[in-house]
Amino acid sequence: MKKKSGMAKSIYLSLAICLLISVILSACSKEAVKQEQPNHSASSGPTYGGNLKIIWIDNVTNMGYPPEQRVTTNLFFVQPVLESLGRYDASGKITPWLAESWQANPKEKTITIKLKQGIKFQDDTDFNAEAVKWNIEEYQKAKRPEVNGIQSIDVIDPYTLRLNLEQWDSTLLENVAYYVRIVSPTAVQKNGKDWAIKNPVGTGPFTLASWERDVSMKFKKNEKYWQKGKPYLDSIEFVLIQDRNTAANVFKSGGGDVLTQMDADTFAELEKSGKYETRTLEKVFGALGVGIAFDNGNPNSPFANLKVRQAVMHAVDADAITKSVLRGAGVPANQWYTPGTRFYNPDVKGYPYDPEKAKQLLAEAGYPNGFKTTISAEQVTMNIMTAVQSYLAKVGIEVQLITIDRAKWSALIADKWDGMILMYRALGPSAVVQHNRVLSKSSALYAKNIIHPDNVEKLLNEARTAPDVESSDKAIKEAQKAIIDEHAMYFPLLVQKGGFVFQKNVQNFGMYTVNAFDWNPEDVWKQK
Repeated sequence: MKKKSGMAKSIYLSLAICLLISVILSACSKEAVKQEQPNHSASSGPTYGGNLKIIWIDNVTNMGYPPEQRVTTNLFFVQPVLESLGRYDASGKITPWLAESWQANPKEKTITIKLKQGIKFQDDTDFNAEAVKWNIEEYQKAKRPEVNGIQSIDVIDPYTLRLNLEQWDSTLLENVAYYVRIVSPTAVQKNGKDWAIKNPVGTGPFTLASWERDVSMKFKKNEKYWQKGKPYLDSIEFVLIQDRNTAANVFKSGGGDVLTQMDADTFAELEKSGKYETRTLEKVFGALGVGIAFDNGNPNSPFANLKVRQAVMHAVDADAITKSVLRGAGVPANQWYTPGTRFYNPDVKGYPYDPEKAKQLLAEAGYPNGFKTTISAEQVTMNIMTAVQSYLAKVGIEVQLITIDRAKWSALIADKWDGMILMYRALGPSAVVQHNRVLSKSSALYAKNIIHPDNVEKLLNEARTAPDVESSDKAIKEAQKAIIDEHAMYFPLLVQKGGFVFQKNVQNFGMYTVNAFDWNPEDVWKQK
């Protein structure tokens, strides 16, 4: 019996040792899982809390009165607070957002919009058809081209309105749905436009907490946002830093979650480090074209002469600038859009780099010894403009570069300027919308200081009023050829691929995924 008992003890001891080893291995396994978990937490779904700090070089002067927001980049700043009736989907199609649905009737020349119900503005007033009508009418009062052609607006019921058009315009639905940012009529009427500019009141996921001009804008979570369970972040802050090197250093030292608008060298450095997530504009709508507008509407300007404008474009090597200044992060352009995009017209010849041809054209225009002029531009594009200045000097055009801030630039392009000025253009989902916003007689941008040839106006109008997509596309492509090859209305120069960098714990940040000027503040969250 004692022998048997000893054997039993031996068995028990072995089992105990096995059990102990099992527990140790299990603990080690759990510890391993615990250590790996942070790398996979994004797949477990959004978490709440945290602040998103975005370092931005541009500035904004108007936060809460959209009819007087002329610059498209303003849309990025105001999106946490001010929303629109529609947003672009991944294919570039405008789809309902604050709107529930819409119905366009080209034959009857009407657009009927049904709104989502139960949405409140941040001042607790109702978002409804009357509010939307008021917002559109404010754009009309401000003479915004996006709403040109609306004859009248009927409120059918509290959540349905109908736009009655003077003639069918295929761009109007997109213009109203995207560009009209909806604010509380009550807030503006009660406090006035000047107050509204500094105090946006919309339907968005965040409210403005503070705004220190040229320094920062801070937003806090809207606890009553109409999308239940959103937003995920507690707050968002834009840190405004004008100098690119300073902005990059602040980001690298941990002073921000997102860095935008850096130069090509900085982007390449941060991308190569592997420490951050990077994204570029190459595969999305809204890539940013950087070019030059002439004061060709001024009969006393050298640029009123077609041959002078053609000479400028022949004198500049856009391909070399994209390779040297942008380090390849750009594409030379001979028209609004670039090869491979829907609206690109391969029949546009443009003005290839040919300095001898430039000199010949200048002589034919009466400027054999060249002339003096200016280029006004923002600091962030001065590297490009300095290269342009150098090329023009070689053909006898002496250029003085004038650095202006965003507010001054916005004011000039809405009125008049001397010589040449920086011209931004968005390669947006609709070429018809973009061309009419910038180059038509009714445009709020550049229109007062540029020429408006009859055939260009005719083609732009045909593109707007076409009964189908094919006819519209055909007209806008023909317009691009007339704009460049016939009239040299502006200098396309190049398109920046652009890019931004963000910390790896930032999740679902929608910038540069569909349209360059859109993002989704309600969906962004930070991995713990």
